Amino acid sequence: MNTIFKKTIASVITAAMLISGTTLLTACNSKDSAADATDATVNLTEETAAATTTAATTTPVELPSVASETYTINGETINPVEYDFYYYSMYMTLSQYAAYGMVPTSAADGTFDTTAICGESGYEDATWGDYIKDSAKKQCQDTYVLAYNAGQQGLTLTDENQTSIDDFFTSVQSYADTYGLTIDQALATKYGALATKDSLTSVLQRYLLADQFVTQLEASFTFADADLQQYYTDNADSYTNTDLPIVRHILFMAPVGVEGTTDATDEELANAKALADAALAKVTDYDTMVSVGDAALADGTASESAEYTVTEGEMVTEFNDWCYDAARQVGDKAVIQTEYGYHVMYYVGSEKDWMKDAISSLTTDKYNAYIDEQEALPIFAMTVS
Repeated sequence: MNTIFKKTIASVITAAMLISGTTLLTACNSKDSAADATDATVNLTEETAAATTTAATTTPVELPSVASETYTINGETINPVEYDFYYYSMYMTLSQYAAYGMVPTSAADGTFDTTAICGESGYEDATWGDYIKDSAKKQCQDTYVLAYNAGQQGLTLTDENQTSIDDFFTSVQSYADTYGLTIDQALATKYGALATKDSLTSVLQRYLLADQFVTQLEASFTFADADLQQYYTDNADSYTNTDLPIVRHILFMAPVGVEGTTDATDEELANAKALADAALAKVTDYDTMVSVGDAALADGTASESAEYTVTEGEMVTEFNDWCYDAARQVGDKAVIQTEYGYHVMYYVGSEKDWMKDAISSLTTDKYNAYIDEQEALPIFAMTVS
């Protein structure tokens, strides 16, 4: 469960994640004490808790704004709706963990118990409610830091970012329609009374700009072989130290026998294969594999262009067998058919079964060091009034 406390920014933001409250930026800095928590108190009654549960059968109720203090960074006052957004996102995420017994629940109704002692590092004597408050404050600060630095790097919102925002509000509208609410009323049942489409748009924009910067930042990280090997040495019991194939694929969807889908017609199968064959003909190396896949996604002909480190048995049989062919060489390419359609395959290489986790762990460490350093700069000091 400790993964929910890592101070990392989500790499992708989606409407489904946001509406369920599972998208978070940075978790609260664990070195901060509970004494630094905001004094705001929230009465999460049974009615309020029900309003944060997507499975509620009654019309959701408006949640109170919990931003009882004013936060200022670099002369800019943080909109209270931004604090509320991160507060309720964290609350809903932990409520989902509570449903699986991973955090304490109230004996009376089984909802997440914010009054229970948290017990995590820095919160040994503080409550989960304190943790959520600190987390929301920290996310406001870190998002501002990252978005500010994005601007300094000349990053701006992309068309993809705008699509994410549009999809988010489309999802909220669907949720609102279910209960006969306006979109602003629906947002208020998820993110507090101050939440409206207009007020949340700027929150999402800052979030996505911050996300862009983190993607760029983490892509710049490099790691010494000795550090990667040390990760394996420290965690050797969790791995077999075997080589796993790395492949890229472009999927031209034409399902046959996939549960929940309609089988493709002969014409659709032929069309998907023709598209895959044409794409394969354009692939000469790794870079063209990426660009051809990106173009196919952009024009809507492909449903996926992605890279995977493949564990034996993880993929459907045809995909798995191609990856694990003993004769496979770097640069090999082919079109294969699976139950999902036609895949353009490209063999990138292989890596040890621990390498992906090692890179992820070291990336988290570097990011944590970076954000700690940024938080300490006078320009990013967070004042409270």
